[in-house]
Amino acid sequence: MDTDSDRDLLSDLPQSIIESILVKVPLVDAVRTSILSRKWRYKWAAITELVFNDTCRTSGHDKSIISCNLVNFITRCLFLHDGPIHKFELNTSYSPASPDLDQWLLFLSRKDIKELIIDIGEDDWFRAPSCVFFCPKLTHLVLVRCELNPPPNFKGFLCLKHLSLQQVIIPPHDIEVLISSCPLLESLTLSYFDSLELTIRAPNLKYLNLEGEFKDIRLENTPHLIGISVAMYMTDDIAEHFEQCSGCNFDKFLGGVPCLERLIGHIYFTKVRSLSNFQ
Repeated sequence: MDTDSDRDLLSDLPQSIIESILVKVPLVDAVRTSILSRKWRYKWAAITELVFNDTCRTSGHDKSIISCNLVNFITRCLFLHDGPIHKFELNTSYSPASPDLDQWLLFLSRKDIKELIIDIGEDDWFRAPSCVFFCPKLTHLVLVRCELNPPPNFKGFLCLKHLSLQQVIIPPHDIEVLISSCPLLESLTLSYFDSLELTIRAPNLKYLNLEGEFKDIRLENTPHLIGISVAMYMTDDIAEHFEQCSGCNFDKFLGGVPCLERLIGHIYFTKVRSLSNFQ
């Protein structure tokens, strides 16, 4: 019979409690718990939230070696993982090669992914593979500096509630289709778009954040919108467009948001008001 001194009380904790502990430490430290004992060898492999950032990188000065080691670490973690992955976040200044990222995203699309956040390299862009559009349980999607092309057979993100696209290359029509294909969407952020004419149709949308050079913004079927934040960057062409465009005015912009509680304007938004005869 085991005595109290022989018992490993931490290892005997329920897996749900162990997971709640492991997700609160950097992933590299969670993986290191595998050397504690045989019982701990694969406990980290069942956690449902995987966050990879620069804390996962090895020390050194050679960027190519650091990037290679990070890619190997992520690949090993994914393929040793056992069970669903509800959250995957990749936020690092070291950009993986496209084939590696495509392989990871394909793997995640088969693991019941719910939250996907990709922000890699300050000067690097990536092209999101089509498998991103076939994650049926996705509720939270953040993409930074990428090219996004919804496939023709894309039916929408039926569970998506939060969408953030920052410095994303996507045809304007596809943005509108993407937004309208998310019936549960509650929060939308679009940042650093140039000369965009945008019509937003989102019946459950509550929070809207826009930043960039927008020629025209129209809100249609947004009855539950309660918060809007707009930052507009004006160029001569955009300013001239606002002066000539009779359809882009403050009344039409806000006419379809009867529940609006908060409106925040940043940077050149007041200049837009004067040019557009907003009253």
